Amino acid sequence: MNQFLTKYDAEIEVIGPVFIGNGKEITKKEYLFFDNFQKIGLLDMPRFYSFLRRKGLQNNYEAFMMNNSGTDLRRWIRDKCLRAADVKPYMKYSIDVGDVDELGGKPKAVMEFIKDPYGKPYIPGSSIKGMLRTILLAYNIAADNKKYKNNTQQLLENIEYKAERKKYLKNDAKNLESSAFYSLNRPDTKQNDAVNDILSGLIISDSDYLNVDDLVLCQKIERKPDGNEKGLPLLRECVKPGTKIKFTVTINNNLNNIRKQDILNAVENFSDCYNKYFLSNFIGMDRIMDNTVFLGGGSGFVSKTVIYPLLGKEPGIDAAVKIFKNTHVPKEHKHDKDKAMHVSPHILKVTYIEGNVKQFGECRLKIV
Repeated sequence: MNQFLTKYDAEIEVIGPVFIGNGKEITKKEYLFFDNFQKIGLLDMPRFYSFLRRKGLQNNYEAFMMNNSGTDLRRWIRDKCLRAADVKPYMKYSIDVGDVDELGGKPKAVMEFIKDPYGKPYIPGSSIKGMLRTILLAYNIAADNKKYKNNTQQLLENIEYKAERKKYLKNDAKNLESSAFYSLNRPDTKQNDAVNDILSGLIISDSDYLNVDDLVLCQKIERKPDGNEKGLPLLRECVKPGTKIKFTVTINNNLNNIRKQDILNAVENFSDCYNKYFLSNFIGMDRIMDNTVFLGGGSGFVSKTVIYPLLGKEPGIDAAVKIFKNTHVPKEHKHDKDKAMHVSPHILKVTYIEGNVKQFGECRLKIV
């Protein structure tokens, strides 16, 4: 390997289930709970259809799939005098189920985890790099807050205006990153052009492939600061706690002077902010460890933004409330109560596995 490249092996240990979706939903007509709700199986449609043809049920099944009556696969199987055991051999794969209730007897769609064309789950390097990018930005802000004085002032002005969520504060976010990372000064470019980004020299591989056995079905639960919880009819395929996600970090030393310890220091800083500004407001939740990172979807606003590292607690709460209001977050989310609760958002996204509460996306990073 060329000397200007430094390569590290890295590992993320999953503490709370990690969800990275592929944009698809498994409908309630395509999966089945079995083994006393301890497992969920996804149909292998061609093989299952061949089975139904042998049973003379293909026309019934086609009508069932086209019908919008709300009937789920379990009820259809029961109505056709079949058993779950009859269907089990025709599952593409099955995964364990966390502490999922029956959702009032009304199965819902399952958000599917990303997989390669051969059905192997994995973590895209872009997801890991996006996580590290936010963490490194927060670290830069903490190291020299005065450097971002103009960015902060501009953000506080623009935060007052309503906009579509994808466009809201988009320029402010880019200007923050430009101030932190866009320093290559390539010829014939502007300072905030992406080609000047020093993090182009931080190369994160896709993870090693995981197995379907590494997945678990999780239900989204909203936990309030006082410990009260509300289960939602939202199910996700997630990487289960205890799984080790292995990947590589390669640093181009010609483009930046980031070192392994810089990344680890940034992670520790971000974990401290998360504890201090957010998690400490929720009773019954333990502090996260210094090497904690939050990966994937559903891990929440605080782990995806630098509002609190940039502004501090009380101004950060004010800003978060305005962001939710001006991006048209529904009123039933009750973010108008955040200030009185001294935390925004006032919801922690969790699930339960074997009776233990887990934050979505919580992981621990190790770079060798």
